Amino acid sequence: MSGFRTKRLIVFLLKLKTKSMRLPLLLILLPLLALTTDAYIYGRNLRNRSRWVKILWWSVTAVVLVAVFVAVLFQFKFRGTIDINVAMWIFYGFFLVYMPKWFYSICSLFDYLPRLWHKRRGRWGHFVGLALSFYVMGSMLYGAFYARQHPVYNYRTITFDRLPEAFDGYRIVQFSDLHIETLGSAGRYLPRWVADIDSLHPDLIVFTGDLVNRQGGELPRYMPELSRLSATDGVYSVLGNHDYGDYYHWSSPAEQEKTLQQLIADEGRMGWHMLNNRSVWLHRGNDSIALIGVENWGMPPFPQYGRLAEAYPALNDSTFKILLSHNPLHWRHEVIPQSNIDLTLSGHTHAMQLKLGWKGFEYSLAEPMYPEWSGLYTAPDGRHKLYVNEGMGCVFLPMRIGARPEITVITLKKEP
Repeated sequence: MSGFRTKRLIVFLLKLKTKSMRLPLLLILLPLLALTTDAYIYGRNLRNRSRWVKILWWSVTAVVLVAVFVAVLFQFKFRGTIDINVAMWIFYGFFLVYMPKWFYSICSLFDYLPRLWHKRRGRWGHFVGLALSFYVMGSMLYGAFYARQHPVYNYRTITFDRLPEAFDGYRIVQFSDLHIETLGSAGRYLPRWVADIDSLHPDLIVFTGDLVNRQGGELPRYMPELSRLSATDGVYSVLGNHDYGDYYHWSSPAEQEKTLQQLIADEGRMGWHMLNNRSVWLHRGNDSIALIGVENWGMPPFPQYGRLAEAYPALNDSTFKILLSHNPLHWRHEVIPQSNIDLTLSGHTHAMQLKLGWKGFEYSLAEPMYPEWSGLYTAPDGRHKLYVNEGMGCVFLPMRIGARPEITVITLKKEP
């Protein structure tokens, strides 16, 4: 499938934003894929086995599908009535069972190619498929029970020609996308993460959105730990698409708005400064730079609450500017065409919590939808720069493969 077709497919799936469309799709596709896979493997390897082996095989299928049916139904028909972590682990269990089976099935199908030349069925696909399926299962277990709990610290030095002299060597710690409700057992590591960030003694700490997963009521139990974050110039944050509560079942729009305002107030009580379409000045001696923050700006189905010109009207003045904007697509669609903002910091993509890499080459399923999905990017003009943080939390599946939680330490340097 070409990159263009893949992008169109992802956009189509994202636009299935009503429960009336997503619910039938999941309830049809997941069982169909599972039953087709199990029927194939059964016919190839198990049809001549004992009755108890057959009963066990189909019993596992039934249990997994019933669990997924319940999780899908409650998440989309009765959103907010089931613990999100329960649903995530059910989906994880489904993919832990079936992802290895899918890889095995694809590989083993190649064993039937010799039949085209009237030869006996091969066996290489069977053995390659078995090895690959065990590798996939091991990667998923590692991603769920180790990788998502142990962040990586990425140190980046970024040079700018118009950085004020007093800010040469200025250190920024960026983290993003905590999705705090989904931390689950990983939440016990939060005190260590906070202590590690503080130990870096940064000049500035920024959080680039999605503090909560479904609604602001998730935050209070974690406020004591997050309140410990400190930096010379403070902690600043912006809202991400999940922070607005659009993925939760509300009794009324007024309740949703009240909870959003409570979230904003709670971040203030933690000592965080929210930049909701506004900006502040950071000073060093006689020099200063602008720190700008916008609310979430995304392509459909994600909302566009961000107002760049409202946050900082003089978008093309001579001031060195840093922008916090949750969705990296904002950089390509508005920041570059409308401003001379030097550095944009974003999150949102999670690198789809799945990143493949080999000798400098990296790929993620996020790439067809987000041309800038992880790391540092420079626009063709050489002036605009973007850093995309892969986030800390998880959505949908409680695992990270090749895309561990990220804490970024950025040092600003003035070009000689």
